[in-house]
Amino acid sequence: SNTKNDALISGLIGAATGHCEALVQRAFVPRTFQWVLPCWRPVIEIPIAPVTYDAVHSIKFVDWATETQQTLDPASYVVQTAGDSVRIFPKFGMSWPLAFSHAPEPIVIEFDAGYEDIDDLPAVVKTCIMLQIRHLYSIGETNPALVRDLVIGVSDKAWQLSPDVKTLIPDAVTLLMLSEVW
Repeated sequence: SNTKNDALISGLIGAATGHCEALVQRAFVPRTFQWVLPCWRPVIEIPIAPVTYDAVHSIKFVDWATETQQTLDPASYVVQTAGDSVRIFPKFGMSWPLAFSHAPEPIVIEFDAGYEDIDDLPAVVKTCIMLQIRHLYSIGETNPALVRDLVIGVSDKAWQLSPDVKTLIPDAVTLLMLSEVW
């Protein structure tokens, strides 16, 4: 192990993972999110996946009458995890409480998203993250803009790179990630 590169590679893993997550709005690494909404929606769809039923920790809202933050009773809403996305909606016969929409954070949903086990990640995700890491690492090794390297009397190297080379791996990562059926 080259400890000099350990911190760099660790940072590149985080950057590559974050890039791939952003492309498909999914969390690959488990973590807690807080999502702020300006108002209630009839059905709230969590914009990041995967989220399990018990991963919705709380729904807080600023009460319209008191202008104070309240925690919504979990018995008053349903978290539907079957299907392509996670949906939250009031239980039958109930409705969302009145929220003070002029508050800075009228409604805050706290939830966990991400794969609990790295083995559950699709192979294409692992491949894309590794490709992106390799690409980011290689940027420090060579200069894609360098066309000629000349040391008088010692060596003379010349090469020409297509402008497309700089985006070849990032474009491949994007195509692979977006081709996955989520």
